[in-house]
Amino acid sequence: MNLARTATIAALLVLGLGPAVALGACGGGQSTGASADGGRGDGTVEGSSGGDGASGSDANGGDVVIGQDGGQCVPITTCPSTVTCGHFTDPCTGTTMVCGSQCPHGQVCTGSGTTQSCQPPACGGKCGDIGVDSCGVPIVCPGCSTGQACVNNACVTQADAGSAPDAGGCTPLTCMPSTNIDLCGTVTDGCGHTIQCSCPTGLQCIGGRCQTTPLECDTDAGTRCGQTTNACGSGTVQCGDCTGATKCTNGLCMPCTAPSCNGATCGSVNNGCGPTVTCGSCAGIDTCVDGGCCKPESCTEAIEAGIANHCGAVDLGCGVKHECSPCPGTDVCLSDGGCCTPLTCGDAVDAGMVQGCLAVDLGCGVHKNCSPCPGTDVCESDGGCTACIPKTCGDVGNTGCHHDDGCGSRFDCCATGTVCVETLCCAPGDVEYQGSCCKPTCDPNQPPGPQVSCGLVINCAQG
Repeated sequence: MNLARTATIAALLVLGLGPAVALGACGGGQSTGASADGGRGDGTVEGSSGGDGASGSDANGGDVVIGQDGGQCVPITTCPSTVTCGHFTDPCTGTTMVCGSQCPHGQVCTGSGTTQSCQPPACGGKCGDIGVDSCGVPIVCPGCSTGQACVNNACVTQADAGSAPDAGGCTPLTCMPSTNIDLCGTVTDGCGHTIQCSCPTGLQCIGGRCQTTPLECDTDAGTRCGQTTNACGSGTVQCGDCTGATKCTNGLCMPCTAPSCNGATCGSVNNGCGPTVTCGSCAGIDTCVDGGCCKPESCTEAIEAGIANHCGAVDLGCGVKHECSPCPGTDVCLSDGGCCTPLTCGDAVDAGMVQGCLAVDLGCGVHKNCSPCPGTDVCESDGGCTACIPKTCGDVGNTGCHHDDGCGSRFDCCATGTVCVETLCCAPGDVEYQGSCCKPTCDPNQPPGPQVSCGLVINCAQG
């Protein structure tokens, strides 16, 4: 591991990398007034009302001029023909739209001006994070060889690195590893170190990064829900839940029949379509039963009716049970509804019933140890106290963590070179996932960018 390793692994929650999803053709995508990556990266065009302008294309395929036209900037309303992937931002209005199709594995969507296409990453011997694609996903070049570190995107020897990494060979953790990239959730460097990060107001945590609602979530086919691949093919975006009278069906928010009260006067109804419908509430001590208000009896009424003249819970109707005649003091309620007074430990001692540390039957179903052993001593069958003998690693197979020694303490049994991860002994950097040790790694068959590994989100380099 070397300094080039970016500390951008975040727990997510719940992020899945599904198969690539075909997006709208050029000019058919949805748009928003905000740039998807905050203006950082090769894929976002920074517009200007001055200069000679740049070429684009209108909805009919004709050329338009981005720049001056009678002193005013001419907006682009559809994707230029030379923008064949990712997000494109109109320099006049700041409107961002989805263009073309996703890039294949091993390529990134990048460019400048009105030219943007799928290309191999421009690593050229560079290492580490060299920028972001047009969807705001970091473009990461391969790491350095053993004994080298990545400094300013170049591999140098550890001795020349200036600031050495920690003993684990990992870069310091931060919630903002580079400009305009805010991480969220549980962020880990893969060496067992973690920090918790949250998003600023107005942004949501998507794939371990703080982002605005993705453009890919609003398509010609409708509003998407759940996870989908971004427009560049470089990662996965989270589109969230459906709203209104819609439900998530095959990744799209589809119309459905909203729940209704249907004569109910209280409680709530939810059939999975839209928000829960509230049908009203009951007054006073009334309770809601099957959509109608029901008034249970009071304890006074139950006692007058002769159904609460004993201890224990009484059925007052409407699904309400309550103890109306509890036993006084330390008396115990018996199964037949009668109250029973158990002996005290003092009574048991006076009666000669106490035999060392053994539990004593005080009557009324109560058993109590009236002369317990001190500290961690153990009570033997003859009533005598002996010192507790704690369990050792040999008693638990010489493995595992946080074992109870039977004497009030816990112990670990990890072999040399392993560490405790939850309840397992694992190699450094591993996490516990579904009951086993798991090392977060990138899948070369998935697109670069955010991937799920061992239940965590890891930002993977270009393959």
